[in-house]
Amino acid sequence: MARKILIVSASMGAGHDGAAKELSARLIGQGNSAEIVDYMEMIPFRLGGVVRWSYKFQLRHFAWTYDLTYQAFSRGGAFLWAPVVWAMGLLTRRPIRRVLLQTRPDAIVSTYPLASLVLGRMRAKHWLKVPVATFLTDFAVHSLWVHPGVDLHLAVSPESAARANQRGSHTSVATGPLVPERFNFSYVTRDDTRRRLGIEPHQRAVLVVAGSWGVGDLKSTTQAIAGCGPEYHPIVVCGQDENLRANLLAESFSGTILGWTEEMPSLMAASDALVENAGGLSAMEAFAAGLPVISYQSIAGHGKDNARVMAQAGVTRRVNNKAELADALADTTTPGSKRDEMIAAGHALFVSDPAESVEELASATDSAALMAPFDSPRGMRRLGSAAAVLVIFYAVLTIGVHGVSALGVGVAKAPKGVTNTVYLGVRVDQRELNNRALDNAIHKINASVIVDAKVARNSHKILHQLTDSNFDIVNGGMGASRTLRWVRSRDDCDTASLALAKASGLSPKVFMPGRSIDAFDEFYCRTGKIKSKLVRANTKFLPPTVPTLIDRKIYLLDARKKSATAVKASLEKFYQQAQTKGLQIQPLGQLR
Repeated sequence: MARKILIVSASMGAGHDGAAKELSARLIGQGNSAEIVDYMEMIPFRLGGVVRWSYKFQLRHFAWTYDLTYQAFSRGGAFLWAPVVWAMGLLTRRPIRRVLLQTRPDAIVSTYPLASLVLGRMRAKHWLKVPVATFLTDFAVHSLWVHPGVDLHLAVSPESAARANQRGSHTSVATGPLVPERFNFSYVTRDDTRRRLGIEPHQRAVLVVAGSWGVGDLKSTTQAIAGCGPEYHPIVVCGQDENLRANLLAESFSGTILGWTEEMPSLMAASDALVENAGGLSAMEAFAAGLPVISYQSIAGHGKDNARVMAQAGVTRRVNNKAELADALADTTTPGSKRDEMIAAGHALFVSDPAESVEELASATDSAALMAPFDSPRGMRRLGSAAAVLVIFYAVLTIGVHGVSALGVGVAKAPKGVTNTVYLGVRVDQRELNNRALDNAIHKINASVIVDAKVARNSHKILHQLTDSNFDIVNGGMGASRTLRWVRSRDDCDTASLALAKASGLSPKVFMPGRSIDAFDEFYCRTGKIKSKLVRANTKFLPPTVPTLIDRKIYLLDARKKSATAVKASLEKFYQQAQTKGLQIQPLGQLR
């Protein structure tokens, strides 16, 4: 009998979605129906994207805080995660209920920890009558992965299943990883791929990965591999991070530098070893492909934990420095017992098909009784608590990240290697913008013109003229305040950029607010319809004064409602001081 399976994943890197897609393909191939939903899309106010961006931002710039949080939740267990799950349950309960009523599944499978905890709580409260399974994508089973209300935990290894039981799982089964059949080398020609990549027959190809986001220090990893000898040819996959790829290409490494690719089976077939840093999907694919795996410079939190557990299981080699890396590369790329043992241990993980376990779980479901009514209290106390959760979340993303922004993290800066340069933007209002003599004075010293959407909407003609004259025009926001921070940021970063593009005929590449910035600004600048560089001035000043100029710093002259004479005087003083100090003036568009 065909079963309906709902798979809850999350767009938080390729690992969760990759497992969900492969499980769905297997279930459909066996005659069932399967639907995948993104848990991030269920979080109201479109905050799922903010959560995703904040997680990526933390991993890239403040990994130590992620590691601290990971360890705290690991040791604190339900004492710490229970309030989070309760809050997320309140926020996503209705979207989950809506999806369940639309799909009426016989079983639910989660590949994302937070969704598993929320569904487990619903199951424990008897709100949810459909059985729930969790597919544990990590070797290291964190406390956030396991809820006693979940009916079945499917693990990638026996060690992971045992750990899940210790965490409170009632039933855990080690099925092995979810990896597509195309990673079987019998379908791929090794020599063709090596020839296409320019790998010499005598060279040992080392595939270097850092997940779909390209998180981690791939530059130093690639340098370390190259330093192990000319016989090694690194194949570096940067994922979706095009800036990382561009930076590595600029280093002129002897090897192959790639961005996002769908050719991982071919690349693994061409390689002699894999170097990874997170214990994620690529490592699982390598186990299936028979490619030895080395964990090096593991990222914080789950990356370090996965590296430790995988090494203990004998499926990877964990190294801590360049000397150990050289030894591991020699062992894993040379035919012999050490290499064979690692490959055999990886193959041994694939015990059974997780899809069959899910089918078995669903077979006992009475789909007529999908869900009991949500009869939790609806009084003011609960509404007040839910509001408090949102206030805390809001405060973390504004006040907390404002401190980060003050340090210059996530905002545009002077390009690396550029010296004897200062950057200037001049914020103008309607009157100043229509003063062509003032416009020309700004353009003459190579400064940017900062215009808000309110001004732009009434200035199409002059803005088109400035665009035709190659002025650097910068988005200054909406020109009106908003109470809610995320609404303010959406309007200032995204809506105002669209308005300025319409008025000038050219999409602005820079957003420079005249206020403090927070995480919402950084999120909308990176994800809006017009991607913008977020710029924060080091020094703001008013006409006719001029601050002391310092190399590589960013300056904002607020000329709004000031006389043209005073503004011109400030511009002249700024130019003269720059000339005296040997500094060139560049517009804000030159920041990176």
